[in-house]
This record gives sequence, C-alpha cells and structure tokens, in this order.
Amino acid sequence: MSPTSAKRSKGHNVAADRVAELPYRSLVEAVPAIVYIDPVGPDATSPTYVSPFIEQLLGYAHEVATGDPEWWAQALHPDDRERVQAEWRESDDTGEPYAGEYRLMAADERTVWIRDEAILLRDEEGNSTYWQGVMVDITIAEHANDDLTRALDLERQAIEDMRRADEIKTTFLTAVSHDIRTPLSAILGNALTLEEGDRLRITEEERKQLVHSLAAKARRLNTIVTDLLDTERLARGVVEPKLQEIAVGRLISLLVWDSEAMAGRQVHVDAGSVTAWIDPQLISRIVENLLMNAARHTPPECQVWVRVLPEGQDDLIAVEDDGPGIPEEHRESVFQPFEHGPMTSVHDPGVGVGLSLVAKFTELHHGRAWIEQREGGGASFKVLIPRGDPEVVPQGAAGR
Repeated sequence: MSPTSAKRSKGHNVAADRVAELPYRSLVEAVPAIVYIDPVGPDATSPTYVSPFIEQLLGYAHEVATGDPEWWAQALHPDDRERVQAEWRESDDTGEPYAGEYRLMAADERTVWIRDEAILLRDEEGNSTYWQGVMVDITIAEHANDDLTRALDLERQAIEDMRRADEIKTTFLTAVSHDIRTPLSAILGNALTLEEGDRLRITEEERKQLVHSLAAKARRLNTIVTDLLDTERLARGVVEPKLQEIAVGRLISLLVWDSEAMAGRQVHVDAGSVTAWIDPQLISRIVENLLMNAARHTPPECQVWVRVLPEGQDDLIAVEDDGPGIPEEHRESVFQPFEHGPMTSVHDPGVGVGLSLVAKFTELHHGRAWIEQREGGGASFKVLIPRGDPEVVPQGAAGR
C-alpha cells in the first residue's frame, strides 16, 4: 500500500465508488484477501478503498483503514517499516508494479505476514491515478518456512554431531588401543620373562626390576581404566565429592614425591601449609593427571614446578613446566574430553580424558581450571579451589 496515501485529506470516497461500479464487487469482497485501491500523487483527496476482509485478517474496523491515512504506516512492523516504505517509494517513482512481503501488526498485537502485490492504473492520457492491489495472508507459509529452516539447521547440526562423534570415536579407539595395549604388552613380556626365569638364568636383581616394571605398567593400566570409568560416571552425574578439611600442601607434596610420572625429572615443590575443604581423592586425581600431562608432553630434560598457595579465600594449585607451552587458541579446548593439545605425539596420543577430568573434578569443588603461559616459557596449569567450610562457601566462589 503506497505511503503517498498519508498525504490525503478526507473527501468524497471516489475509490469506493469505483469498486461499487464493478460488476464483480461481491466477488472482490468475498476473496479471502485484502483488496485495496490507493490513489497516487500529492493532490489525491480520496481515502483508500480497503475490502472488508481487513477486519477478519487484522481485526481493524473497516472505517479505520479507510479513514486514517496513517493507518498502514503505523501498522507496519517496526523491523520492516523502513524497508517497505523505501520499496513503495521506488514503485511510486518508477511506476513499476509493486511486490513484496512484510509484516503487519494486527489490532490484537498478532504479527501477520502478508504478500502485497499492486499495479499502477492510468487514465486515458496515461497519467497515474490509482494503485490497485491485494494483500494475501502468508503467515502459515512463513511459519512453515521458519520451521523448515529450523529443521534443516537441526539436521545439519545432527550431521555435524554425528561426524564429530565418529571422529571422537576413531580418536578414542586409536588412543585407547595404544594406551591399553602398550602396558599390556609390557606386562605380558615381563610375565613371560619371569615365567622363563630359570631357563633364561635371570639374576635376582633382574627379577626385581621385572616385577617393579610389571607393577608400574599395571598401575598405569589401572589409571587409564579408572579415567575412562570416571568420564562415564561424570557424564551420568553420579560423582559426588566427599569433602574433608585437609592439609592440601602436605597431600600434594606426598603425591609429587610418589609420582612415577615425575621419576627422573627435576621437580620443584612449593606447597605451603594451607588447608581446605576438599575431596582428597579427587584432588589427588587432579594433581596426578596434571603431572602425567607434563610428563607426556614435555621432553625429559624439562623442569616441573608444583606450587600450592593461598589466594584470597581460595587455594591455588599450579603445575608448571618449561616445555613448549600451549598456544592460546588451544587452551580451552584441551579441557574437553578426547581433545589433544598441539604438542601431542602421534606415537603417544593418549586417551585424551586426563585434562577433562581435571576440569570436571575442579568444578565439583566449585572451582575453576585454566592454562596460562608460564613466565619464562612453558605451560602453567592452574586450579583454584575455595578454601572455606562447604556449608558457607557459595557455589562458584572461585569463578572470578
């Protein structure tokens, strides 16, 4: 509907008379659409003719649409108003037929999508006289199109999720195959050697070394299986921390000195006399996985620093190394299950759940885990845990 109608003053309803003269007026007014005749030009004095269907479609009285030249502009949806009025001005200027889709606000504040098409009528001298048009309700079609778009988006997302799941499955199976078969092969080899000890004439010292290696590989295998089971339990939401007031510094110091991952490494420990309400088993798993991560992703000559420090109302646990570090763009993704950092060796891929467990176990303590660049080079893995009594520690206290 042309915006030039806003310039009209009230006068004789010539447009309505035009329709009255039509032999098919009853047919026009029976059409389930809004038929209109809109005079053009700055001197137009007749109000717009609008068919009675406007009351059924938009809820406006027929007199409102035919008596208020500002009605159409005000009924345009605010998000469409500027665009549609510009399109109509262009048709007014060029005389080209108008065709467009936009929204009108009904009297009851419903949003109605319409398809508006109009042609310019001219007199015998070729002068523009009226826009004659029809507005058709396309709300159902638009909603169907929106539903189809959403369905297609969901389908694309489902396909992407399936692709990602398949990729994760492949990565997972490769890593699990490596991480389980490697210690199993070593265990089997050591066991066979011990079984044939007399025939091979191994010494008592060699026997002790084989037993020690066998036990270490078995513990490593147990850790892998435990990590996988914990990942599944976390996914089901059945892991609940059993909080105790613990000397965190002492707990972590003992973990570091007993860590097989740090055997042969130059490790510096600064664990103050801080205490906190924690689940000692989960905190132990956090530190063990961080130490294993440092051992897996840095050369043997790299140093490792483990610090436990008070920070406000929280305790900060930091495991740092002077290895290659982790690029900033990878520092969040490595905490996702089955993700691997950029320095992961293709010959030692790992299952990829260790750091995700660090993040999840930290969240169970209402804390947070993150990675920074270590001053001087390398990676700094940090875990912040609220220190106070769990009865008074608010959720997310460490989530600064």
